[in-house]
Amino acid sequence: MRLLALFGKGLLVLVVLLVVAGGATYLSDPWFWKRYATSIQGLDPTAVDWRQPQQAVPGGNARLREDVVDGISPEALREAAAYAEAMDSYAFLVHHRGALVVERYWGGFGPDSRFDTASMHKGVMAMLLGLAIADGHIESLDDPVGRYLEEWAGDARGDITLRELATMSSGLLVEAFRPSPFAKGMRLVLGSDIEDITLSLPLEGPPGEDFQYLNFSSQALGIALSRAIGQPYAAYLSERLWQPLGAPDAAVWLDRDGGMPRMFCCLLATAPAWVQVGRLLLEDGRVDGRQILPPGWAGEMTRPSAANPNYGLQLWLGSPEDGVRRYNRLSTLEVPHSEPYLAPDVVFFDGAGGQRVYIVPSAELVVVRIGRARLDFDDAVIPNTLLRGMMPGG
Repeated sequence: MRLLALFGKGLLVLVVLLVVAGGATYLSDPWFWKRYATSIQGLDPTAVDWRQPQQAVPGGNARLREDVVDGISPEALREAAAYAEAMDSYAFLVHHRGALVVERYWGGFGPDSRFDTASMHKGVMAMLLGLAIADGHIESLDDPVGRYLEEWAGDARGDITLRELATMSSGLLVEAFRPSPFAKGMRLVLGSDIEDITLSLPLEGPPGEDFQYLNFSSQALGIALSRAIGQPYAAYLSERLWQPLGAPDAAVWLDRDGGMPRMFCCLLATAPAWVQVGRLLLEDGRVDGRQILPPGWAGEMTRPSAANPNYGLQLWLGSPEDGVRRYNRLSTLEVPHSEPYLAPDVVFFDGAGGQRVYIVPSAELVVVRIGRARLDFDDAVIPNTLLRGMMPGG
């Protein structure tokens, strides 16, 4: 009996210790644990209200011109829309020669619906980087990031250039994305101190040599940009890009109240807003005759980088040689390209699971697809279907 009593006391002590440890773990980051407990919602691009707290990005009310433009066959437009529908899309828009020629929504969504299109935000941040250089907040893409991140100024990470961060050749440690609540990648996505977790990442190899797509590189670039501009990121995004575009109001997802926006992802915006963003890459940063990006910056964003000819500044370019696009050496995700693009100048914003803005300057074409994440989404189908529809007999 005495042995049983001792065992019971020991078990009680263990339970108390576990409760105390669990409570301390929860209290260390309540935002993270609340999000982690419901993280299945984070896979849904329509779960905008789940992504809290948010900071508003005021925009405008510019309307896309709608017209029937002779240039893409009706059959090609129907075929592209049918593929989008088959891929569980919520929004599919085709803008050609200055007019919106297709605007389709499914699942009860519409032009005012906002979505989280994941890494498509990266390309917007690259646009802000060009504006910050034009405004004199940043001297050059080749500035060492230690000039803006004092935490890195005293070690080798401070020598990484802004260009190397933007082209995913930072040399930072590649962190595999794992569902564990203790993984750094999960903490970046769901945690409430993403600045600290980002700046804690060590250097793994020499910068500028090896392409490794990494959310931490984008977030570090965003932190440097935020510090350089000296005002809230959302305010600068609104003032220098969203309002000049006249894009509908958007929002960014903060790690905590008054905290840091996730700049590697999670710009909560409408499908028509993404058409407006894509149009900036058609005419060297102009929309409807208004210069919004600095002249030449669109070309800078879409220039193949030294470490990867299929990547520019936070944007993907063209077709992978072997028909499969890969992210980094630890990622098992691969995106199929069933055939090369039929135009040499296809560039695109890539969000997880097939969230896309395709831009083809030579064809005056912008295409937006937003939908349920599909790992079998084929990146060649929609652009090439439309490009074939512009060819004689297409």
